[in-house]
Amino acid sequence: MAVEATAVTRELIWRRVMDELGFEHARVRRGPEGTELSGLLLVAEEGAPLRAEYSIVCDGAWRTRRVSVTQSWRGEHRTLTLEHDGAGLWRKNGQVAEELKGCTDVDLGLTPSTNTLPINRLRLGEGARAEILAAWVRFPSLEVLPARQGYTRTGPARYRYENLGGDFTAMMDVDADGLPIDYGDIWRRLAEAPASPLSAKQAFVEALLSPGPSSELGDAADTFGWLVGGWEGTIQDHDADGSVRESPGEWWFHWVLDGRALQDVFIVPSRRAPARPGPGANKRYGTTVRSFDRAEGRWQITWVSPTGGVINRLAGGRDGERLVLLGEHHGRPLRWSFSDIGPDRFTWRGEVREADGTWKLQSRFDMRRIA
Repeated sequence: MAVEATAVTRELIWRRVMDELGFEHARVRRGPEGTELSGLLLVAEEGAPLRAEYSIVCDGAWRTRRVSVTQSWRGEHRTLTLEHDGAGLWRKNGQVAEELKGCTDVDLGLTPSTNTLPINRLRLGEGARAEILAAWVRFPSLEVLPARQGYTRTGPARYRYENLGGDFTAMMDVDADGLPIDYGDIWRRLAEAPASPLSAKQAFVEALLSPGPSSELGDAADTFGWLVGGWEGTIQDHDADGSVRESPGEWWFHWVLDGRALQDVFIVPSRRAPARPGPGANKRYGTTVRSFDRAEGRWQITWVSPTGGVINRLAGGRDGERLVLLGEHHGRPLRWSFSDIGPDRFTWRGEVREADGTWKLQSRFDMRRIA
């Protein structure tokens, strides 16, 4: 579910007054189809900077439907996606999360903003109390646990929050939209205003990028999902005379199109590379879109290279320890394969089949993870 770009928006900043170690910048967009709550958290966690971005999409009844979190901490980049059918069934990173069955809301442990979700969904009268089961996301582990919580409306704009699995309680003063102004002695709002419209660039990026794979992909997402992030390395082109040309390159991957496809951007030479005299590897600035054909049980790949005037279509998937994709270029069979795959490295080989049936290496990319 997408919230319309023309929705009424607000943006707010909170400061963590409990220890003066954090800030949050949040944005709320409300439209006919529902509400999106998104934000950026910057906190000091165990002496290390933690940066987390999140997006929560709710339907018109304030039922949490989709959650995405991206976190960077101690040099590690991690993501989390949650999907909720609105009736108690949750998926975590595309897999059914039985432990969260019955949860109605999400509670991101680092932010005061998610308290607004049950406040708006419950619409308690003054003096009324309700208990809920929330999907509680802990930071920096990104572990998700069911948590029993209580909300009591003690005044026109005041609520008491209770963690029913422990002894934590806090009083919250909220505004007319149910957004916290003061969250006990922990968070305090510093600023709020109508949000400026998204730029065309921001709107395009939000429309294209997805926080994670669609649950429709199931286990097939694992085939290429490990590539998400950034890579750099040495790009080689092997010429017919046996010579080899080299240049540094970079490669970026992200889920797109509501998580139904994986797209990359491939750049040679790398934008950070100094100008080098003499011939290097072929210049590349192109993109690939990968989508899974459920009927065929294999991935379909389209590579577009405006710099080389090339469009290649390949198909394939896992072959033992490798990922192998087959196609044609000008009538000649092509084989591109991932091999030597590790958590922070891989080799990508491009080969063409000769008339005698052997495969001849044309390109080799040795990549290492940088994001």
